[in-house]
Amino acid sequence: MDLLFLILNLTLIIIVILFVIKPFFVSESPTVDTLSSRYDLQERHTRLIESLYDLDLDHSTGKVTDADYATVRRDIIGEGIDILHQIDDAEHIDS
Repeated sequence: MDLLFLILNLTLIIIVILFVIKPFFVSESPTVDTLSSRYDLQERHTRLIESLYDLDLDHSTGKVTDADYATVRRDIIGEGIDILHQIDDAEHIDS
């Protein structure tokens, strides 16, 4: 009787320990990486919009020539479009 009680207690203790430490070894949320990458893309897009505002201000104050303004603005907008496409692709994958 004492041996059976000891085996049942040990089994219960092992099950509880495994239940408690399981989250440290098994990741059940793969969307964390996806959310992180989407957040990074949105952060980059926000920085590009801020760069456009800064470029427009520099152009209006005469710090940037018309030719440089057109070239840099086109590059920033092109990069922003690429990032928006990546964000859309990430959202379609999540759906």
